[in-house]
Order: sequence, then structure tokens, then C-alpha cells
Amino acid sequence: MEIIKSDVTVVGGGIAGVCAAIAAARHGLQVSLINDRPVLGGNASSEVRVHINGSAYLGNSPSYYAREGGLVDELKLKIFHYNPLYNKKLMFSISDMALLDMVYGEPNISLFLNTCVHETGMENGRIKWVDGLQLASERKFRFESPTYIDCSGDGVVGYQAGSLFRWGREAKHEFNEDLAPEVADHYTMGDTILFQARDVGYPVPFKRPEFAYDITKLSFFDSIRKGLNHRAIPRKINGLGGLWWLEYGGHLDIIKNNEDIALELRKLVYGIWDYIKNSGQFDDVDQLILDYVCPIPGKRESRRFIGDYMLSQNDLTTKPHFEDAVSVGGWYMDLHAAKGIYDDGPATAWNFVPGLYNIPFRSLYSCNIPNLMFAGRNISATHVAFGSTRVMATCGCMGQAVGTAASLCVKYGVDPAVIGEDYIGELQTLLLRDGQTIVGLKEELAPYFAEGLSVRASSQRNFVNEHPTEAISLDKGLCLVLPIQTDSGESVKIKVKNDSERLEILRVKLYGGERKENYIPVHELIRYNMDIMAGHDDWITLNLGCKKSADDKIYIVLEGSASLAVYGNEEKITGAVSFHYRPEEPSKLKKFNKSICFKDLHPAQNMYEPMNVINGYSRPYGLPNGWISERTEGREWLEFSFAEPKDLEEIHLVFNSQLDLEHFEDPIGPLIKEYAVILIFGDGTEREIQVSGNYLTLNKHKVDAKDVSRIRLDFTATYGSPYFEVFAVKLFALNEEVVK
Repeated sequence: MEIIKSDVTVVGGGIAGVCAAIAAARHGLQVSLINDRPVLGGNASSEVRVHINGSAYLGNSPSYYAREGGLVDELKLKIFHYNPLYNKKLMFSISDMALLDMVYGEPNISLFLNTCVHETGMENGRIKWVDGLQLASERKFRFESPTYIDCSGDGVVGYQAGSLFRWGREAKHEFNEDLAPEVADHYTMGDTILFQARDVGYPVPFKRPEFAYDITKLSFFDSIRKGLNHRAIPRKINGLGGLWWLEYGGHLDIIKNNEDIALELRKLVYGIWDYIKNSGQFDDVDQLILDYVCPIPGKRESRRFIGDYMLSQNDLTTKPHFEDAVSVGGWYMDLHAAKGIYDDGPATAWNFVPGLYNIPFRSLYSCNIPNLMFAGRNISATHVAFGSTRVMATCGCMGQAVGTAASLCVKYGVDPAVIGEDYIGELQTLLLRDGQTIVGLKEELAPYFAEGLSVRASSQRNFVNEHPTEAISLDKGLCLVLPIQTDSGESVKIKVKNDSERLEILRVKLYGGERKENYIPVHELIRYNMDIMAGHDDWITLNLGCKKSADDKIYIVLEGSASLAVYGNEEKITGAVSFHYRPEEPSKLKKFNKSICFKDLHPAQNMYEPMNVINGYSRPYGLPNGWISERTEGREWLEFSFAEPKDLEEIHLVFNSQLDLEHFEDPIGPLIKEYAVILIFGDGTEREIQVSGNYLTLNKHKVDAKDVSRIRLDFTATYGSPYFEVFAVKLFALNEEVVK
């Protein structure tokens, strides 16, 4: 047996484990990363093929700018950089490669693929070692470290160590969750095997294997034929990446019965494909092949460990303040039917989550095994809350949190619980520095840099959108959301058109919101009607006459008839967002891929001033929190001047990578592609760092420079946007001690 010693052992190479390992390694730890499969990524790998979804909720989050930052953002952008066909579920082996590239790029990580952890050794109630077997090489390993992180999904290390855990659904009364059942049970969510359909350009027959089902004879067939209960087979089959609702096993022991569940799912997959190919009910399927069937099921739920805090439904909906917040979630509470495809009810229920919520560190370590942390679908959460936290981007954020926490465990020689009690401020500071999203936390610029600092820019975009390209009917309500810096808004102009030969009534309602991270109108402030004369086609002035609400925004709802229209375009203006107005929906707003034009907002708003980049926020939060240049085809710049020369270790730049999107096409229009960092020293000499082909949101530059009097950032190209946008510029001093 080979003894492998490291500072931290991470078990599980899914998105949570990869992020945990990279975070720990980048903070100087020697990391053993163990994965029982030949590829990294877990459910996101080429073996299972699930998209990396998260808090942006497929781009429909009420927080709008909701995609996670940090390592998850870097990971997703790297995957899209290498594999622009990721959204089409093609070239998954290239996505595997991108994850390997990230891990192999960290010299502090020792990666052990195809290695199954089968035994955990304990001493005085602590994990002393874990044993792993690498079957193909016939090697045995014993992994020893002071801290262990279980990202294995099923919680293999925690289970073997005796960490307390939950299984199944809690009763409604236990955590006062109205989405929970009246009586607790052992039901979990089931597994799914995905598949890939592809057109090869010539007819290919399919013969159903003997072991597969004739799907037309099963109890649920009539339901899926009619597309009931969220179980519909799409009419366009080419490119189909599987059916998420083809689910089974939640009513069984999802671990013990793994092989039986996998066989049942294979019977279903091949039976469904036989129906698609041979029933005559689908067009254009003759040339389709079943190009890939995942060899293993994608598992949704099994053990959930008990930490010092168990996240519940009410934490997601009321969003209490957590002093130990370390990551975010935001996916709806997506609670699948326990019996899967054989359940008579809906395949799932998407229960509303009002935007981004924070996850406390206390939910990420064991309450009874002192040197065990966890991240992924095994965290300390009720079944209902888990319906939201289980998606992979959220899991990755938790992975970054515990990987970073492991570095502090080593630094101070303490266990995770002590980090949560005594060093949580330092942990949060490190996470923010590395781009992690934590709602409401601000990354203050050190006084060393802030005192006497001035920031200038080559230009600044005005807060207007005054070039309409189309008239958008108001037969259904629309909403324009305007962030407001001043205490109140007085008026704004919009352009409207009345196509009819009679006077039409424009109904205007103004709302305020409550939470800066959200775009949810809550309180009605004013309502009034305006007469729009027949044939009118021009700008009008809307009276606002109200104070801004707690979320720093004013919501302008416009309603009228089919003859009445407001002008808009397809230009995205950071912070100013347009929606469909749907008062019957929980969030009241639905994403709208156009922008309502506006101008002459009073009082005038200095919305995109260069000083925004040092205000401590790296994304919109109430206000846009960024600098935007004028429309340009040339070079723009930001310049930082110090009253006295400074010693500078690192510069971090945060660009706009369209945080409103869960998934995106590569390249991303507003992302800055080419730029230069120029350091001007006290003696007048300069040093320049040129960057070409950037595809990341967060760009770190280690400069280790002394006597810097000015920093100039020259921006020369985006991926298509005519504006340069920078959310944050972060400065770090040589030998700077992290604020505790």
C-alpha cells in the first residue's frame, strides 16, 4: 500500500470536488483529489451529460444578474472556450478535457482517477486516513491529511466515518416547511440516464433489444403520449440530449439498489427510442441514430449530512442574514416525484425561490466528525432546500468555500468549526478576492490604496437608451426597471406609438422593491393614466415623483391596448432591465430579450462613473456598480493615480460576462478581449502587461511592483460590444495581511 500524505484530501471529482481542490491548491495546500471515474465532472462529465446549472435558473432568476462568480464562473467559461457546442450537448469529451486542463494546471494537486475509496480509518473520533483502490493499475493507496472534504455525492467518506446524516423527506412540522409532506418518509429523488440523438444523413433502422420495454404497454404511456405532468417528448428529436423526466428509483434505496435502478432506466431508454423511431408518430426520424446512451445514471439525491446548521425552505424564501455566509444558491426548489416515471403526479414541482440566497458555512461541515467538510448534494440541508442547492454550479460554489476554508484550517491548525467561529471574516475576504459571489458582502479597498486615490476614464456612457429600432405592443404589460442613485426620481421620457384612429389610454404604475440583488416589484408607489392621441408617434414624459425604494430601483409598468406600443431595441444596458409584466407570477416579471428605450431621466444619474470600479462590488447590486465607456470603435482607458507611490502585489480586473445568462455562446459580446495593464513608477519608467484573447470574467495579474505612482488600463477590443465595461478593479499590496 502506498501512503499519500497531503494537507487536504478531497474525495469526489465532480464540480464541487474540482472547485474544492483547485481552491485549496491555489491557497498553497498540497491536495489529493480522488475520483472513482476515469473523467472529472461527475454529472457534468461525458459519462452523465447534465448541464452545469445554478443560481441563474436558466437565465430566469428574479435576481437577473445571478450567475455565480469565482471558480464556477471560470470553469464554465473555460468549458465554453474549448467547447462552443456545449449547449448542444456535443463534444463532451472536450468539456472533460477543459476540467482536466484546470486540474493539471495546478501543481499542488495530485489527481487519482479510477480510484474508489472503500474504507475510512478513525482515531479519537477524527478521520485518520481513507483507503483507495485503483483497479486498473492494481494499486492501493492510503490517503492521510489533517482535513478531509467529501464531495462524493453519496457521502462515502462521511458515511464510513460515522457522520450523522439524513435520508428522505422531513415532515412539515420539523422545519415549518409548507412544501414538505405531513409525515416524514424515506423517499428521495430518482436517477436518470440521458441519451443523445443525432442525424447521420441517411436512413438507419433501430431494433429494440429483448430486455427493453415495449413502452406502449407501460402504465404511464398514455400520459407521456399526451405530454401530461411535465412529461412530453419534443417533436424535434434531432439533437435531443435525453429526457430528464425519465426518472426512477426515489422510492428505493438509491445506493443499495443502484444496479437495479440502472437496468430499469436502460429498459426505459431503449423502449422510448424504439417508440420514437418505429411508432410513426414522429417526423424526420429515419436518419436519426441513438448516438450515445450514458453508461451510468445521473444521481440526484441520497445522503445529506448534518452540520451545525441545516438549511431549510424558509432560509431560501425569507433569506435571513447569515454571519457565516460563504456561497450562494438560487435555483428553484425543484422537487421531483419520488417514483419518477411511474408516479401518477407531475414529474416535478418548480417552487419559487425569490432570487439569490446565501449558504452558511455551518452547513458545510459535520456536526460530529470535527475534521470533515462536504460540498455538493450531500450538504446539511432539508430535502426541500436541497431541491435548490443540489444543482452543480451551486455545488461548485460550496466546493470553493470549503477548499478555501481548508487553507485556513492548515494556517491556524484548527478544525472547520473554529474557522466558522473565529476566522469567518478572513474566509469571506479570501472568497471575495477569488471572485466568489456572496450576496450583500462588500470587498473594501484597503485604506493603503484608497487614501488619496483618484480614478479617471477616457469617457463615460450616459444613462440613456435613446435609439429605438422597433415598436413593441402593450397589449400585454411591460416593465422598465431603472436603478436610481439619487434619493428620488422625478421624470423620464419614453417613446410611444398609437396606431389607432382614436385616443388610447396608457396605464402607468410605479413600484419599489425590497432587496438590492432582486428585480421584483413589491410596493406600489403611484398609478395614473395618460391619454395618447390618435396617430401619436413620439417621446412622452412620464412623471415619476417618488423616492427610490430599498433596492435602489424604480419599476415602471406600462399597460395599454394592442394599438398602443412602446419603442425598444435589442441593446442590453447594464442595470436598466426590461421585462414582461406578469402580476400572476411569483416574481411578477418575466425575462424579456429587448430593452425599452428611455432618455432624459431626472435628476440626471452619474451611473457609470469610473469610481464605481473601486466601490467594493463586482456585479450589479441595486446599482450597476461598474464603469462603461462611450460607444466606441477605438481604444478606451481607466487610470488610477496615487497621492504617494505604492507597493503593489496584484491587480484583479472584473469584466462583464453577461451574468444574466446561465448558458451562453462563446464569445460573449461585452467581455473585454484585449487590454493592457501599464504600471507607471515614481521615476517615470513604465512596465506593460499585454493581454490578448481573454475569455474570463476575473483576471488576476501578479505584478510584485514597488513605487507605483499610476496604473493605466488600456482596452482595445471586446467580443462584439461597442462599449467597454469594467465592474471592479481590485488592488492588493505587497505583504498585505488579509483583514481578519
